[in-house]
Amino acid sequence: MTSPSPPLPRASLRDLCLWLALAGAWSSSYVVIKLGVATLDPMLLVAGRMVVGMLALTGIFFALGHSLSRHPADWLSYGITGLLGSVVPFLLITYGETVVDSALAAILMGVSPVATALLAAMALPDERLSGRVVVGLGGALFGVILLAGPDALSGLGAQFAGQGAILGATLCYALSTVYIRRWVRRPPMEMAAGSALVGTGMLLLAVLLSGVRPGGGDLTPVALGAVLYLGLVSTAAANLVYFYLVPRLGATRMSQVNFAVPVGGALLGVGLLGERLAPLQWGALMVIIGSVWLTTSRRRA
Repeated sequence: MTSPSPPLPRASLRDLCLWLALAGAWSSSYVVIKLGVATLDPMLLVAGRMVVGMLALTGIFFALGHSLSRHPADWLSYGITGLLGSVVPFLLITYGETVVDSALAAILMGVSPVATALLAAMALPDERLSGRVVVGLGGALFGVILLAGPDALSGLGAQFAGQGAILGATLCYALSTVYIRRWVRRPPMEMAAGSALVGTGMLLLAVLLSGVRPGGGDLTPVALGAVLYLGLVSTAAANLVYFYLVPRLGATRMSQVNFAVPVGGALLGVGLLGERLAPLQWGALMVIIGSVWLTTSRRRA
């Protein structure tokens, strides 16, 4: 019998800063993926990302004198989190972004916090749904739709395979977050290194079986930069933060980072690309931020 999930500690300022950093790392990844798949096969982009992230995580882990567990159950947890938290969603999102507009993709990714909250309510006794959480989730999802523009919904169902792939990725993230919160007890750095190692091995096996040529596509400087950025920032650094924060913030509060991703993407567009947001979009940002606060600041028993 598995032990119940430990009670949630009070979130600190460091937790908040790390949560925002994670949102930034994942916000930027969608733009970088678009750049990478312009010349690289999606599977090769994901494989390169995983290899770079794995080398960084395991290199730091073993350099610090740590070692992976020898218990079969812990290796099973490495595999489950590697598949659900990295390999499968990375492949699904990368494929989905080749056919789905980024605005609609942002809306579809907003399903992840909703799915996580529902799963957490069933699996975690201390994360039951409340009216405050439901209102916050609904408000944040509505804000994402406003931010992307209601016109983005006009393409819903048009690219069924691509949209289904992104929805599948949201479900993987939800399952991974609840699984970590409920059953994983190993240290964050060990879980990040172990899941990256096992996940990369499984992904490379899938690449070999798929028949994708290692030289498929053109490894331009932009594509190489995309692989390195996704591997070091959006995979290695993000996984370390992710495994640290899930036990501290809980599954429902942690999943709100998926609502912060389109906010970060919009602000990056304004700051780096000189894009302009309409008053309605600024209002949408405020709705998302307020709704996330409403959900994450809820009282706990």
